[in-house]
Amino acid sequence: MTCLLLVSLVSGVQAATADQNIQAILSYSMNLKLNGQDWAPKDSSTGQAFAPIVFNGRTYLPVKAVVQEAAGMALEYDAATKTVWIGGKTGVTAIRDEIFYRNDFGSMITSDKSKLTTPDASYAWGIVNDRAMSLQHFIFYLEPEGKYNTFTASFYLDGGAKDSLTINIRENTTDGPVIKTLQLEPGVTQQEVSVDIRGRQRICVESTVTMKHDMISQLVIGEPVFK
Repeated sequence: MTCLLLVSLVSGVQAATADQNIQAILSYSMNLKLNGQDWAPKDSSTGQAFAPIVFNGRTYLPVKAVVQEAAGMALEYDAATKTVWIGGKTGVTAIRDEIFYRNDFGSMITSDKSKLTTPDASYAWGIVNDRAMSLQHFIFYLEPEGKYNTFTASFYLDGGAKDSLTINIRENTTDGPVIKTLQLEPGVTQQEVSVDIRGRQRICVESTVTMKHDMISQLVIGEPVFK
């Protein structure tokens, strides 16, 4: 997906209908600015940098770097249909503001990359701890209002934690029926965990940091969505 380009190959007034081989320049000398600051497009998961491509006087950048990293929008690629979904697939809603989210204790929703960068990935949005955690609860609510089938997100626990952390996803409240339980290991990401939320009006994501965990600096729920 990182290699897909935002291209529109047009000959005269008629758009090309099939893939074409082209000769282009991979430009390592071009400088890019994002909001006035130096910027280099890169793969968020590997850190690999991508140089702009120049073709017929136009500059092309990797779609993932532009859409997901720079603009902070959801991005998915359907290989079967060769379709790039910008902003998420139909029926996919990014949980990136307080429309669906409510904090109870110890959490915050953010697009701050400094809080969302882990050893495995750099997320465009997510829910994180609002302080270093020791002997406390971590609780927030999501409100799908019965409109979605699935809640999906990636979960990361700080590698400095001294023990695994249990996260319960419950219906409605902190003591509601458990829908799914996750066991997070220090320094490990559970990628794109899916939770069946069909018919649920509200879900509660809760955990308790105890003495055995010592101090947890970072807990990330990366790019949560409803589908």
